[in-house]
Amino acid sequence: MLPTKYRLKNRQVFSDVFKGGKSFSNEVVIIKSKSASPHSLKIGFSVGMKFSKKSSVRNKVKRWMREAVRLELKNIKKGCEIVILINPKYPYKQLNSNLVQEKIKDLLKKANVTL
Repeated sequence: MLPTKYRLKNRQVFSDVFKGGKSFSNEVVIIKSKSASPHSLKIGFSVGMKFSKKSSVRNKVKRWMREAVRLELKNIKKGCEIVILINPKYPYKQLNSNLVQEKIKDLLKKANVTL
C-alpha cells in the first residue's frame, strides 16, 4: 500500500494539477504532473464513473494503480504533484494489475518524473 504521506487528497490541489499540469497518456493510463515544493511528492489516483459504474471495480483498479506506484516510489523524483487516471475507453475485462504496472512505469519515464 502507498504510504499516506505520499497521497494527494486535497480537492483544490487535485483541480490545480488537472488545470495546470502537463499531460502524458497511453492507451491505458493518463498522467498529469505539476511541479511543487522541492522536498514533497504527492500522488493522487482517479477512476471515473465512465470507466465503470460499480465502485468495487473502480476501487480495485485504484488499488492496482497505488501498488504500481508504490513499487516505483524509490525511482520517482521529489518536488512534483502527480495525478494518475485510467482511460475510461479501455475495457475492464482486458485490464490486469501487471498491465497497469507496466503502463504506469512507462508513463512515469515519459513524463520525466523518474530518476
